[in-house]
Amino acid sequence: MSAAKIKKILFSQNFPPNFEKSPYAEIRRKYEVSIDFYKFFRIKGIPLNEFRKNRISLLDYTALILTSKNAIDHFFRIAKELKIKMPNTIKYFCINAVTANYVRKYTACHKRRMIYPVDGTPESLVSLIKEYPSDNFLFPLAMDSSINQLEKLLDEEQTAYTKAEVFKISFDNISKAIDIYSYDMVVFFSPYGIQTLMYTYPDFKQGKMVIGALGARVIAAAKDVGLDVQVMAPTSEHSSIFSAIDTFLQKSNGYK
Repeated sequence: MSAAKIKKILFSQNFPPNFEKSPYAEIRRKYEVSIDFYKFFRIKGIPLNEFRKNRISLLDYTALILTSKNAIDHFFRIAKELKIKMPNTIKYFCINAVTANYVRKYTACHKRRMIYPVDGTPESLVSLIKEYPSDNFLFPLAMDSSINQLEKLLDEEQTAYTKAEVFKISFDNISKAIDIYSYDMVVFFSPYGIQTLMYTYPDFKQGKMVIGALGARVIAAAKDVGLDVQVMAPTSEHSSIFSAIDTFLQKSNGYK
């Protein structure tokens, strides 16, 4: 049975800068689909005075565990507000290459101290962390980390680490802004987008809606709540979500 034709796609993120030069515009032109953008959740940094209550001394740690751009941004914001420059000896354990490259926005760390799994999965990252038992790990993350799969895996392996809550997640009732059921495809870029969906629609039924997901953590979060992810990246076939969408639309919309 062939896939239903996709006419309307929602990307669960903010409207991109330079839209007309972006891959989104190319998808719209090529397949004549309607494209919307809406960020499902909001990020707010933990104030410095609130962070200090946890009595975490950044220089006590020899390694950081980093899984998102938000965690990186707010960790280094706090370090700057504390007037602390992280030493060149610190190791950065990142969830994937994209995250590792983003760290370089803040530090010129030697590539040998930038450690990440090729497949970008939490399981592989935990395996790498276990190879450094003498390091003292700090894990910057969200205040509400209930869907943090990596944290659960670290606890299961009894890995010694300290959590550093550096930002908060605010989940919006997206039904007030959009009609989720009006879309043929919804693409997620963060596990928090999945959580917002289920917060707004506790009895959400996917039906014929196509779900797209970028990143191992997002794919896992979607599958954990029973969603059928039909468009995903990275995979052996698709390094980008746009490549995955392009291939899917070629089949569903009858293009060759």
